[in-house]
Amino acid sequence: MEIKKTTKMLVLVSVIAVFFNLARLDVWGTANLLYLIWNLFLAWIPYIISSFFIKKDTPIKFFIPAFLVWLLFFPNAPYLVTDVLHISAGSPVLWYDSLLFFFFGWIGLFLGMLSLFHIHQYLKMHLNYFLSEIGILGICFISSFGIYLGRFERWNSWDMFINPVVLVRHFFNLSLSITHTGVPLMFVIVFTVFMYSVYKTMYAFLA
Repeated sequence: MEIKKTTKMLVLVSVIAVFFNLARLDVWGTANLLYLIWNLFLAWIPYIISSFFIKKDTPIKFFIPAFLVWLLFFPNAPYLVTDVLHISAGSPVLWYDSLLFFFFGWIGLFLGMLSLFHIHQYLKMHLNYFLSEIGILGICFISSFGIYLGRFERWNSWDMFINPVVLVRHFFNLSLSITHTGVPLMFVIVFTVFMYSVYKTMYAFLA
C-alpha cells in the first residue's frame, strides 16, 4: 500500500465531503451540520500519527509514546459513524443529510481502519500472530469504550490533557459499573465486534 497515494486520495474525498457540507449551508442556509467538518479533522489525527510517526522499524522507545497518543485520538475516526444519530426526520433535505452523514462516516471509518492497519503491521513485526490479533481486538474494545465516553458521556480526547484527573476518575467509575448498566456494555460489545469485523474485511484487501 502506497501511503502517499492513499493519503492524496483521502485528502481529495475529505475536501469533497467538506464541499458538500458547505454547499448545504449555502443552498439551504442551515449550519447545524458544520460540526462534521471538525469531527473529520479529528479523524485525520490518528491516521497522520500512524502514517508518519509509526513505521515498522520505529524503535520501541519511540513507538510507545506515539502509540499512546495515537490510541487517545483513534476513537475520533470511527466516532464519525455514530453521528448518524443526528439525522433529523424533519429535515427538508433528508436525502442529502443521509448521504452527508454516510459520506463523513465512511471517510472516518476508512481513516481509522487504515490507521489501525499501520499499527497492526508494527505489531506483527515485533509480536507473533496471536498476540498481534489480541492487540488489535483489545484496541477495538478500548476504542469502543472511548467512543461511548465521547458520544454519550460527552468527553473529548483533549480532556486527557486539560482535565485528566476527572476523566480518569469518571472512566474508572464507569468501568466498575458497566456490567450493571445495559446500554454501555451492549454498546461497547456491539461496536467492538463491528469495528473488528470492518477491519478484518479491509485487512483481507490490504494484506
